[in-house]
Amino acid sequence: MNFLVLLVAVIVTELLGSQAAIQRDHWFARWRGWLAESAIPAAPPPLLRALVLLVPVLILALLLHLCGGWLFGLSGVAVNLLVLLYAFGRGAADDGIDLYREVLARGDVQAAWHEAAELGARQADNWPELHDSAQATVAYLCFERYFPVMFWFVVLGAPGALFYRLVSLAVADERGEDRAVNRQLLWVLEWVPLRLLGPVLAIVGSFPATMRAWRESLFSVDRGTAPVLADLVRGALLAEPAPSPGESAREVDALRALFRRALIFTVGLIALFELL
Repeated sequence: MNFLVLLVAVIVTELLGSQAAIQRDHWFARWRGWLAESAIPAAPPPLLRALVLLVPVLILALLLHLCGGWLFGLSGVAVNLLVLLYAFGRGAADDGIDLYREVLARGDVQAAWHEAAELGARQADNWPELHDSAQATVAYLCFERYFPVMFWFVVLGAPGALFYRLVSLAVADERGEDRAVNRQLLWVLEWVPLRLLGPVLAIVGSFPATMRAWRESLFSVDRGTAPVLADLVRGALLAEPAPSPGESAREVDALRALFRRALIFTVGLIALFELL
């Protein structure tokens, strides 16, 4: 049943885009603010971080346990589907990638710097650095939209998918020590899904170059998700260093097509796993 939920969620998101009506994060911000200011303000930071992330997940798990079997299991299906649609990546990232691709296609390098910064790419001193940073950011946005969410949904169900998204939201919103701790937790949550994605990218892209990059990073524990993923994508696309803006636009198209093929292949693998 979980596979059918996953399949429907992927199809809905691919055909209709991210569901903004479902992906409302203001509740999480209010929950964090209330917990920090009103509930137990003197609590140690590790306890607050744990409560912020775990209480919603535990409530969801309890809800599924108590109500998941209602209406012949349809209530559980509905809750799982809504949570999975919520946990998938945000539509604003797609819009930002589209804008970045459009200015590249026009050859407007100045606008490309601005749009790359809006995507979250790190600052660069020249075009080659900007290209590498922006492509790594686009690759990460394509990765985090589906793959870690699907992995944790398969392993732990809807609570696992929700936990991943809440950690990601916490990293995006917090500052200082809390952000550093949550970034480390996010890296842990993405470590296995990224290593499993490597062979998939090799199959749907250039096999030798991708597998070479995958073997080099397979047991790496001192590199972040984005740099490892960037190496895998460069291998899969056989990307040239520092292409022109027009060529970079085509590379963005190729990168998105690569992840679309990887998504289809991954869903097929999950289906095979469910049948075995």
